[in-house]
Amino acid sequence: MIHIVYVGLLAAQVAQAPSSPPVDSGPASPPSVPADSAVSAATNALARGLPWRATLLLAPVLSDSTRRTSEAVLLAATAASRWGGWEEVQRLLSPESWADSAFGGEGRLLLARAALERRQDSLAAANAGRAIALLDDSERRGTAFVYLAEVLERLGSRDSAAKSYVRAAELLPGVADWLWLRAAGVTTDSAGRATAYAALRRPATRVRIPFTEAVIREHIGDYLGAAQRYDLLGARTTALRLRLAAANDSAGRDSMRRELVAFVDARPSVGDAQRAIAILDSAFTGLGPGDALIVARAAAAAGLPPRAVAGFTRALEAGIGDAEDRFEFATALGRVGRYRESAKEFERVPAGHRQGGAAAYQRGRALLRDAQEESATKALRLVLRRFPQDTAAATPALLLLADLAIDARHDADARKLLARLAAQFPKSRFAPSARFQAALIALLEGGAETAAKEFDALAASRNAGDEVPAAMYWSGRAWAQTGDSARARGRWSTLAARDPTSYYAGLSEERLGLSRWLPPAAADSFVPVPEVDSAMARADLLVRIGLSQEAAWEHEDIARQADQSVDRLLATANAFRERDLGSPAIRLARRAIARGAAGDARTYRLLYPIVRPDAILAQATVQRLDPSFVAALIRQESMFNPGATSSVGARGLMQVMPDLGRILAKALSFPAWDPALLYQPDVSLELGTRHLAELVHRYDDPARTLAAYNAGVSRVDRWMSREGVADAEIFVERIPFIETRDYVRLILRSRDLYRGLYAWMASSEPRS
Repeated sequence: MIHIVYVGLLAAQVAQAPSSPPVDSGPASPPSVPADSAVSAATNALARGLPWRATLLLAPVLSDSTRRTSEAVLLAATAASRWGGWEEVQRLLSPESWADSAFGGEGRLLLARAALERRQDSLAAANAGRAIALLDDSERRGTAFVYLAEVLERLGSRDSAAKSYVRAAELLPGVADWLWLRAAGVTTDSAGRATAYAALRRPATRVRIPFTEAVIREHIGDYLGAAQRYDLLGARTTALRLRLAAANDSAGRDSMRRELVAFVDARPSVGDAQRAIAILDSAFTGLGPGDALIVARAAAAAGLPPRAVAGFTRALEAGIGDAEDRFEFATALGRVGRYRESAKEFERVPAGHRQGGAAAYQRGRALLRDAQEESATKALRLVLRRFPQDTAAATPALLLLADLAIDARHDADARKLLARLAAQFPKSRFAPSARFQAALIALLEGGAETAAKEFDALAASRNAGDEVPAAMYWSGRAWAQTGDSARARGRWSTLAARDPTSYYAGLSEERLGLSRWLPPAAADSFVPVPEVDSAMARADLLVRIGLSQEAAWEHEDIARQADQSVDRLLATANAFRERDLGSPAIRLARRAIARGAAGDARTYRLLYPIVRPDAILAQATVQRLDPSFVAALIRQESMFNPGATSSVGARGLMQVMPDLGRILAKALSFPAWDPALLYQPDVSLELGTRHLAELVHRYDDPARTLAAYNAGVSRVDRWMSREGVADAEIFVERIPFIETRDYVRLILRSRDLYRGLYAWMASSEPRS
């Protein structure tokens, strides 16, 4: 309570402080520094978007008393703030007496943000108040008021927080609407909120009013009123959570438990199911077997295998649940890596059940994943005897047995299994792949003409699907091996003309001795769209003052408005690209292409953007990698989204797993390690390119390198024992994982496009 009173008084004092004349200062920038080479290099790194690199460069400067200056310390603190090193900011600046006497209060502003991020609320308020008194331009003073408002809001001093947001709005007119909306979101008085809403002028903020009303009612404890509004907004799980919070007796809580269970039983969206299950788990312990079974089924469908395992275990031990539940239980066990138990549960699904054949096949897969290859092979052969006509069981069993035969270098046996699949199940989704792999084996065994005819037949088939380009290309290779160069060139020429952007078109061009296809040249010129420029400027300012959610809403609105015309789509995509926001640029460029945008180099540079080009080039040069190869990999891994997180936990631009990141960081002598660093672009690039370079050195082939980056070294080493894979193109085709095979093909083709679309200037000879 003392803390709240203190910061409330502080807020009142700073809210009454006279404002400085508005100054358009632009984004905060590191201070000017003396001509210390390391400091100069760090300044340059920071300007190029490499804050972690700047931190590393400054470490020896700060440890040397003859080189450590206030400018270098502030530069180091600025760098740390940009990679989220708030503890480092405090360590650097807290002892410095000049924080209130030099650099116009910039150090104090950094300390305010650091304390805010570390939830040191009283300290954050004190630093923000001192920064307000020191700062002499509108943007920085407005930023300090935002920090103060956020901490006051967190401490429950809502009226003071509202005043600080309003003061920030006066200093930051470009984003005043968003700050007025924030003020409304902490104003308990409905008349005061109405005044704040009346100040909103832009549709993007006015559309948020209903959400703001729901939020403030939740904050002031009107849970039922908030729930009603969330229901109207379609946020059903939030409404359920609040109604549960309002239930103040056992009967009310029991009623809400039943409602939540009924909600998940109705199979809502994945996100709603996940949120509802989380509410149940946080509020109720020891669900009965019936409820546990309902939740387990919902968890299995919502991609929560650990939760599904727990629920099914409770229900099945109580003697409830059917064969379908047993199948889902076994599946969930496999997804959490408990393969031996999974195999046992699949075995308990009755053969006569509609999932009986699929369960028998999945049992074989589980045994294989548990490294019981002999038992797995027997189980898969049993599937073929017991379920010979079951498409869901026999076809994948044939494919997996063929794959095991290929691993054992028994290609003739594999070809028989594949031919059996194609003949017995010609309309199966596995049939085209089986036909392709069987033809490839014929080619490897010396039957070039047989292979060529089989590839041609597959390419002409109505059911060939995605295998058509592969069949056409390999038909050309097979005919070439027979000595029929005319037929070979005919296949490749047709393929290159049909879809010039495809992986197989690129291979065909190489076989034909042609230059790789590139879109027609076009300069990066876009129609001016003032509304986009002003909206992007607002979003930029919101990012600078720390309002990332509001910046995201601005970006969403900008993207939504882009559909007014093709020209606006392209101009908006370019605006996102210029801000290193590659994902929305790619999405908008795709929409533009779908609406008829010219397929020229200008459009393709939006489809295949480069964000942080200096950083990519710098790390590629250090690791002697082709920067186009690195850019293509990043595009596939994360769509240039530095905040990307995969389903298995890989993070950042290059999707590095935390454990691998820790190992690489240690090898690179990082002074500190936190998995959150993987979300920093320059850290992800440094670690990712280091790992990529190690794989390039290990395999000296881009296809194998990419396969290892995606699927792991152990798998690639196993695949390299297969027949014919000394030929890199054959290696790609013999990758058994469809995801990895597509991954390799897409990146190799993207690499060629990046090479042609951009004039990279690497300082060393690149590999891959």
